[in-house]
Amino acid sequence: MDRQLAAGLGLRRGHGGDDPGYHRHIRPVDAVCRLRAGDRPVSAGVPPQAGARRLWAGGKGAGAPRLRGGRAEFLWDRILQGYLVLAYAFLFAPIAVTILSSFNADRFVALPWRGFTWHWYQQAVGNPGLLVGLRNSILVATAVGLTSVLLGFPGAYALTRAGVWWQDVFMLVMISPLAVPWILLGLGLLVFFNTVGIPKSLLTVWISHTVFSAPLAMLIIRGRLNTLRRSYEEAAWDLGASRLRALWEVVFPLSLPAVLGAFLLTFTLSFDEFLIAWIVSGFDVTLPVKIWAMMRSGINPTISAVGTIVFVFSITLSVVAQIVQRRGPTA
Repeated sequence: MDRQLAAGLGLRRGHGGDDPGYHRHIRPVDAVCRLRAGDRPVSAGVPPQAGARRLWAGGKGAGAPRLRGGRAEFLWDRILQGYLVLAYAFLFAPIAVTILSSFNADRFVALPWRGFTWHWYQQAVGNPGLLVGLRNSILVATAVGLTSVLLGFPGAYALTRAGVWWQDVFMLVMISPLAVPWILLGLGLLVFFNTVGIPKSLLTVWISHTVFSAPLAMLIIRGRLNTLRRSYEEAAWDLGASRLRALWEVVFPLSLPAVLGAFLLTFTLSFDEFLIAWIVSGFDVTLPVKIWAMMRSGINPTISAVGTIVFVFSITLSVVAQIVQRRGPTA
């Protein structure tokens, strides 16, 4: 079989008689092209470079199928590219309108374009209510991110290292808040807070956001822990480290990119969330709730300016989170 394969690839026996070694007279890419040229081996008398050129040129020779290229594939690529353009246009067209209206000199959010101005951004920055809402959102989002990581990392570690049969059941229970409609989740949390006597405040917003952010952080960190070799921990144990020390000095540094990424993503999710925050917040409101209150009296370009700032901030954090998760030591 080896000799037939060698003959099909254009390999010749060495001059050493029965020496099992073969001298290669073609490159690997030429060999692959020859094997793909048809069901039967290509004659050894055909120069490999000529066969490869014939295949990549379009397969004009007998029995040589086309490889990549051609009008059909070119048309298919253009269709896929057009679909992507339409999908992105559908998703980002409303955002583009919001961004453009934030720079429009007209006091109404409408076309036509009246000129470029920074006036609406100046009004947004000088609005005390918006600044208070921004401060509250940053405080709550930071607390939610830290709490989600502190809860998610031990849970993810337990799921990846326990090796017990109820892992999948526990995982489904943990991520169940992500599957519940947020309006139902918010109403349930409101009833819970009223029952236990916790008044509506930023504390209730923090607890509510942690309920759906902690499972997300656990999923992100678990994905990283699944790629880590357990032999690293075992080596630390053999060297005399306790389980807690091995966890802190070995596992945690290797999973740090996922931990930071989970913090940034949960921070962004809490910072942008409106519905649950509106249900469970009291007089101290977050920025999305403040924006909604401003919209009740009419939409003006100041709201577009605030929305643009929030959009750029959230997208930046999401991109940074993706970059951080992809970096770090390889395990």
